[in-house]
Amino acid sequence: MSEHSWPVRIRAEFAQRVLDLRHQHPGVLASLDQHMAAVRQAISGLGERVGPSSLLAYLIGFWDGAQEKGWRTPGPDQPLDFAVLRMTAVCLLLDTAADPA
Repeated sequence: MSEHSWPVRIRAEFAQRVLDLRHQHPGVLASLDQHMAAVRQAISGLGERVGPSSLLAYLIGFWDGAQEKGWRTPGPDQPLDFAVLRMTAVCLLLDTAADPA
């Protein structure tokens, strides 16, 4: 799988469900905001610029780590968990990120 297809895969597997819920449930929006801030801080804390490359690396690394710990994508009737919210937050950040020209 190419690196560029990761955000598409994540969005298709579960992130779009979360993004659809954020308008109906303010708590989801607040949680996503907190996750986005934590991701920015984690990347900046490594001395990296928050941009598409660092966000994509974070997303792939987070996914791999979650899979290694036995995490699986929750079904539509299951509650949102930390991993789903974190990866959705990274997708949102990727939507707005741009590398310098």
